[in-house]
Order: sequence, then structure tokens, then C-alpha cells
Amino acid sequence: MNYKITKEEIFQKTNGGLDIIQHYVEDIYDYADTKKKFKLHEEDTPSSSIKKTSDGNYVVADFGDGGKWMNGIALVQDREKVDYGEAIRIVCERHNIGTSEQIKSMYQADVSTSDALPDQADGTWIFEPLQEVPENHLRIIFSKMVFTYVEYSYYKDIKDPAEKKEKALSYLRKLLIKHHWHCLESYTIIKNRKAIKFSASEFYPIFRIEENLENDKSFSKIYQPKSKDKSRRFFYHGDFDPQFLHGLKQVKHAHQEWIESEGTEADPEPKLNEVIFCTGGSDALNIAALGYQVIYPSSEYFKLKKEQIFEINKVSKALMTCPDLDATGQKQNLRLCLTDTSPLFLDIRTIELPEALKRHPDQYRRPSKDVRDFLKHYKARDFENLVNTSLMLRFWDAYLAFDRSGKEKIRNGKLVYEYKLSTERVLNFLTKAGFGRRKVNDETIEFIHIDGNLVRQVRPEDIKAYLLNFLRSRFLPEDLLNVMHRSPILSAASFESLPTLDPDFRDYDISTQYMFFKNITWKITAAGIEEIKNESVDKMVWEAKIVQQKVKKLDPMFTVGRDDQNKFKIDIHNMDCMFFRVLIQTSRVHWRKELEDNLEDLSNSEREKYIKENKFNIAGPNLSYVEQQDQMQHLLSKMYAFGYMMHRYKSMSRPWIVLPMDDTPNNDGGSYGGTGKSLFFLGLSQIRNVLQLDGKNESLFNDNHVFEQVTVNTDIIYIDDMARNFPMERTFSMTTGNITVNPKGKTRTSIPFFLSPKLGGTTNFSPDDLSSSTLRRILFLGMSNWYHNNKMGMFNEERKPINDFGKELFLEYDETEWNNSLNFMAQCCQLYLSQPDMIEAPMANIIDRSLTNNMGFNFLAWAEVFFSKESGRLDCHIPSAYAFEDYKSDSGIKTITSNGFNQKMKMYAQLKHLNLNPKELLNSEGRLTKFWDEIKYDTRDRCWVKNNRKKAQSMIYLQTKDTPLTDRIFDPTAELIPADGFPIPEPGTEKPNFT
Repeated sequence: MNYKITKEEIFQKTNGGLDIIQHYVEDIYDYADTKKKFKLHEEDTPSSSIKKTSDGNYVVADFGDGGKWMNGIALVQDREKVDYGEAIRIVCERHNIGTSEQIKSMYQADVSTSDALPDQADGTWIFEPLQEVPENHLRIIFSKMVFTYVEYSYYKDIKDPAEKKEKALSYLRKLLIKHHWHCLESYTIIKNRKAIKFSASEFYPIFRIEENLENDKSFSKIYQPKSKDKSRRFFYHGDFDPQFLHGLKQVKHAHQEWIESEGTEADPEPKLNEVIFCTGGSDALNIAALGYQVIYPSSEYFKLKKEQIFEINKVSKALMTCPDLDATGQKQNLRLCLTDTSPLFLDIRTIELPEALKRHPDQYRRPSKDVRDFLKHYKARDFENLVNTSLMLRFWDAYLAFDRSGKEKIRNGKLVYEYKLSTERVLNFLTKAGFGRRKVNDETIEFIHIDGNLVRQVRPEDIKAYLLNFLRSRFLPEDLLNVMHRSPILSAASFESLPTLDPDFRDYDISTQYMFFKNITWKITAAGIEEIKNESVDKMVWEAKIVQQKVKKLDPMFTVGRDDQNKFKIDIHNMDCMFFRVLIQTSRVHWRKELEDNLEDLSNSEREKYIKENKFNIAGPNLSYVEQQDQMQHLLSKMYAFGYMMHRYKSMSRPWIVLPMDDTPNNDGGSYGGTGKSLFFLGLSQIRNVLQLDGKNESLFNDNHVFEQVTVNTDIIYIDDMARNFPMERTFSMTTGNITVNPKGKTRTSIPFFLSPKLGGTTNFSPDDLSSSTLRRILFLGMSNWYHNNKMGMFNEERKPINDFGKELFLEYDETEWNNSLNFMAQCCQLYLSQPDMIEAPMANIIDRSLTNNMGFNFLAWAEVFFSKESGRLDCHIPSAYAFEDYKSDSGIKTITSNGFNQKMKMYAQLKHLNLNPKELLNSEGRLTKFWDEIKYDTRDRCWVKNNRKKAQSMIYLQTKDTPLTDRIFDPTAELIPADGFPIPEPGTEKPNFT
């Protein structure tokens, strides 16, 4: 049995409703039983009151908003914009009146099963009608404003509120019968010798709509408006006709009555003012209760025919529709009015519900969309205004043409018509067709056309051509076309009255990215790639951003996991994608060892066989585990970064600039390039709007107009070939903040962070600064030198991508190759979305390049000699002054400070994995000093000498790995042997040992 509770019980359990009211006024107990005013809505002066009624319950009234006294349940109805039954549910849940299962049972049918009677055959349906429709059931079907309208329009002379209410209820019950709606107490289905009975409850009505067909056939539609299962909300019994038009008989009957009451000699058969074609029965009844004639389809498969329109036009001045506000309702209504089987469809007038209705949530917390929702928030008079301002799609009127004598003009045996355009209906037609204006910035407005989810920029002449082509497609007369050609209505000035549209082009969220193609749309998430038909996609996209390829989803080309050492590994299943193979080749940082050094001992045939079999193998068998893992990490970092750049969503926690750079250590400071860094962004440019800037221009950011080409449609800013001194730090603010756009001659604007493009660049140089701040903002990609030029003779050959594939990437692709690449790119995006943490490239060589650049190649060359194994200067104390002066003398650099020298020493030690000034040797001040002979450089003899004094002086100590510390001090004065120190050679003796 369903749980039942009365409103009296609810008030008893909520202190006369005071607890219910407290949900909206927290301190209501302070006002109860007083005359103090309080606020029920935002106002300067409190205007609401509370009082206790004779039955012991509390009511409130907001005299700043109508002043109607409401008990707790009525207040919930008013504030939540719900019907009585829904208000009861809200109250019960808020105040724990009954268990969740008990409350749930109040809003569903009571189902019981018993044995069928002997004379009840399987398949039998038994309907038990209610003698009178309960008020609660009426309030579930009819909206609040309908009750108000009926009471004050039809029974305004009745003073007694109770009598007025009963009259209104009686009127609505009769209206249900008029439209063949009958309220059921229950229906029973005999199945498998069981009688399954579905009974209505207080807040779960069941209606049966009965219709008679020709040939003594009939059917009924069972409607359960509160069914949570949409598939059981309505179903049919009997000889169901999916093309049946409910209400048509009632319209004809109403017309006959109209003739009898309004017919005159001048107009013996006056027409009804309008007939409204509704989307469903509930909307139809609400509109009918306001006094309009209504029809509605029997099923979603119903198609309104021209014969039916013709039949309706004989009894009515206008056929109207009132579509739902959601995309489906609008699309279906437009399709109906543009039906090309008859010009009659263009004459259908559309009642437009206001967009503001969407701001009100319905009982399921979704945007309100239909007439029943409308009449919860707006008055009947508001609906009448919508009816009076409804428009048809036909934007011209035709009149018979007469000559000067008043005779009808005839041309080629046919009557001649004159045509006039309606500016308002032209604009209405264009609006319905998807035309409008879009604000680009404060100074620029552009015309756009939205076709489904496609958006294209158009010019005024394009809009005019659209209208002309529409008329031509309908084979309309030449005279009408000529009027169109001459009309000033079809001009930019008139089109300025089109509505302003602001399509949301965000084809992404934090966990999703869409890709749009000619034939299909892909929805990419961490879980996979879903194919969606283009017409079913609700994401707006610029037509220019549609990838002009037809695609077919392929099986995963790779899987990513962890090996038994918890290191990333990639299993490759399909390498047909050329771009995939490019990323593999540019990740083979150990290719020279694998394919040159390790193959030296093989014969030519064995060497060629290995190279052929492992042409695109990221983990060749000729490499160690560490080397294989190193290359796989490089590859995964590129795939991850590619997916990151594909995902248009921007996060403050991932403020990355993607920076491909050469991974091979650079020991001479040269800039060689040719390793394929730009190919990464070439791939992105196939699916993203990429703006390329010149990174060689060191003063790039000094140009106030550098970003003048950037718009919200720019996906990526790509700074190509950054110079050594490129101000990388200037880009950091762009990754976490807005981007200022300053077009020449126009107003400066700002693109907010979440709409601004992502950043990337390429360089042959490592950044000077590798601080934690820099590393946090840059997603480095290490590029092998598999692809290279050989101008310096450093390699055995010169290699470009065309050598691997025999064709230019992307430019010479066929359909299959495009499909492979686009699938791979989408799978890279899926990889990115599936990884909670950044997949970084191995950083060792990148850091080494940065250290080398920062210390300078002069210093590196000096230090390689000064601290060579043969020098005797490792694992000992070296006077700092001696090392400092030696570097200045060797390099010819006189301006360097001791602090600058010490910084270079730190970088050299880090580069060579040496321990500079071990902490065990430091004094309490953190310095390395020794009390030792004072030395100075003798410029005349060009040597270091002692002056027979000792003092505490700064030292340098470079400790090699696993070497114990010593107290040895390197003595630079002993480096040269004095002239009288050489031994005198004697014949027959061995040569002297000077070490």
C-alpha cells in the first residue's frame, strides 16, 4: 500500500507549519505571535506578517508581493514554483516525515497482483474510472495561472472563494470530458493468468484518453504524468492510429457553435480566430482552459499533412503552434513550418515562449520549456500577447493586381499578383533560419549563420542570397524575386535588427574534448572515443574548424601501462600512422648507439636486416632496458603533450608551455636544428587554429601589437625557433592570466584566461633559467637528432621525414593516411585525459644543455682542461684566487666577478656530477678556507710564487664520486721546475722521470 499523509498531519508534525516557514525565514520563531514585520523577499523595509489561525496553524503574507495569506505548504508551492503534490514531497523530505521509501510510494502507482478470474482471458484490459477527478489530480495537469484565470474570468461575479473554487474545479473537470480525458481509479492487465492492477494515488493520477475512429474502431491512450519511467508515461490500448489528430472533432464542433452564435448574412460562416497545434495533451488542456481551440498529435510519429491544414483553414483564420523552448522542440517546429509539400506550412504562426522561462527550473530542476511551465510563472494575459504577436515564416504578402480601370491584371492567361515584403517577418524568417549578429569586440559586430551546430560568418549579400535561393527552391514567381532584388529591406541596415547571438564554442570541459569532422563527431574522454552523429551534437563549432576529412574510428593504436619496476611502458599495436612514426623517430635518442656503434661487428646483410626490422622500433632489442625505457619516456611525453595541446580546456594547475628542443648535448654552442621540432606543431595545425610568431625576433614582446591576430578562436600561439636570448619569462604570465590584444587602430581588449590560447614554441637552445618556477611552467620535449642535416659532416648521412616515408607529411596524404593520423591524435588526447600527472621527458640532457649554455663554452673549455684527471686538481684543495686568475688569463675575460666565477663553478660541478666544496669541509660560516702559504702571481716571470707568509684563504674542492676526502692542497708554485732543478744527462742512463 502507498503511504498516505494529510496536510493536517503535516502541520501537526511541523508545529503548525512554523518549521516549514522557518526554512525561508530562519528567525521566524521571533516573529510568531507578534505583530513584528519581517522580510520574505529582498526589500528595504520589512513588509511580511505571520499569524496563527483558528485551527492552530500559521500563515504568512508578503504585503510587498501581493499580500496573499499562505500556510506552510502554500508557501513552499509559491517559493519553489511547484504543484501541491510536489510541495508535499519537499516538506516530507525536509522535515523527515516518513521514510524515504514511504515518501517515494506517495508518488507512484500502487501495484498489486492476484489470480485472474476464470472468465478473464489473457490480454484483457479492465479500466475502473473515478466518478470525479480529485483536485490534486487536476492541479497536476493544470498550472497555477490556469486556476486563477478560470476563477476570475469565468466566475468573477461569485464572491464566496470556496464557491468560486468549486466552480473552477467543475469547469476543468468538464473540460477534461470534452477532450475525452477520463481519470482512472485503476487499470488491470490480465497476463499469464494473473491480474496485475495499477491503482492511482493521491499524487499519482492515471488518465485514459478515449478516441473513436472510423469503421467502429477505437483506441485509448493511458497517460501517467508522474511516472519516473518515461517509457511508461503513456502507452496505447486498442486500434491505435499514430496519425490521429486529437482535438480535430472538438474544433469542428466549436466552429459549428461559432456559426450559430456569430454568423450573419454578410458572413454566414465566420471562422474561429485560431487553432493551436500543441506538442502534447497536457499543454493542449492548459491552453484550452484559457479559451483557445486546440489540437495535438497522438504520438511522436505523427506528421501533420497538408490536407489536415486545409481542413483546419476552412474553419479557422490561423493555425498556430507553440513549440517547447528546448532545442528539440524548436528544431521540430521549424522543420514542420518549412515542410515543402505545400505553401500552407509557411502560413503556420508560431507562438514564441520567452527565453526567460528557461531561468525557472521545473519539478526535475531542469530549465522550464513548455506552456504548462509558462503558466506557472506568467499570466493568461501574457499568453494572449504571445498569441497576438505570433508570426508565420512566409515573409511576403500577395495581392491581386488591378489596372487603372479596376480590372484584374492578366498576363499570359494568368492572374497577376503584386507582392509586398514584411520587414518583421523577413527578420523572423532569418532568425528562425539561424541568422544573427555576434559581437566580436566593442567596435566590431559580425553577421553569423547558425546551421544546427555549425556557425559561419556571413556578409549581408550572403543573407540576401539565402532568401533568394529559398524562394527559388520553392519555385515561387519571378515577380516576387524581382521585388526581393529591388527591396531596401534586404540590406545591411535592416539586418542590423537581427538578434545578437552569443554561441558557446566551448567544445570541451575539464574531462572532455570534441573533434568535428565532415561525417561524424568524436567525443573524447579518458574512457575512450565515442562517435556521435553530427546532427545530434549540441556543441557549437565554427564551420572553418571542421576537419575536412571523413573518418572512421579505429581500434587503439597503443596502450600505456607500467612495467614491473613501475616505469611507464607503451605497447604499440598499430604504426600505420606516419605522424606516430615521426614521434617515434624523434624519440630515439640512442639511435646512433643502436644502429651504428652496436652494429659495427655485424656483416652488411645482418646490419641491413636489423635496421629494416627495427625501422620504427622505439625499444629495439639492441638497447639496454634503461635505454629502451628512456626512449619510451620520450615518446610518451610527446604524445601526452600533443593531447594536452589538443584539449582546449585551460587549468590554472597546468600552466604549461610546450617546448620541444634538441635532446642531444651541445658542446660547442652551435644552433643546428633540423631535428623535427616544428613537425610537432605542424601536426597540431591540422586540427587546431595555430598562430605562428617569429621566435628569432628578440624584441617580439616590445611590439604592442604582437597579439593583434589573436582571438577567442585562436587555439595555440606557436613561437617558432626561439633565439638564445628569447625572453621566455615574458610568456609565463600568459599561461596563467589574460592575454591583452591591441589591434592597430582599434580598442585594446583582453581575452580571459579560460578562453585564451595555449602556448608552445621550439628552440635550439636550453633556457638559461631552470629554476623551479621555470620548470613548473614548461613541458619540455626532448627531440633526438634522428632527423638531421649533415653540413658539418657529423653524420654518415642526411635524413628527413621524406626519407622515411617517401612523401610529405599531411600534404600528400590519402584518405586512409588521414584517418590513421586523426585517430592517433584523438588517442593522444585520450591519453592526456587519462593521466592525472604530467608525463615528463627525461631531463638529463636538457638540463646539461642549460648548464652548458649558462656557464658558457669558454668556461667549460677552460674547466675541462683545468680539472682534467691529469691535472692533479681533483679531490684536493685549490686556492680560489689561483683558479679565478687562471680562468681570466685563459679566457681573456677581465670583467667577471668572483661571485660570477663561483656560480659557473657550481654549474660545472652539477654538469660533471662532482661534489663542489663538500659540507664536511666547510667552516661554521659555510665557507671552505685553509690556513696556508700566501701566494701571488709574478707577472714578470709569469708564475705563482710564495711570499713566505701564511694566511687563511678561500679554497675550492671538487670531489669525484666515491673518493674519500683529503687534506691535500694543490700548490701552484710547484708547477714549474726551476732552471737549476733539471738533472744533468749522462750517457747510458735512463731518461729522468719528472712526475
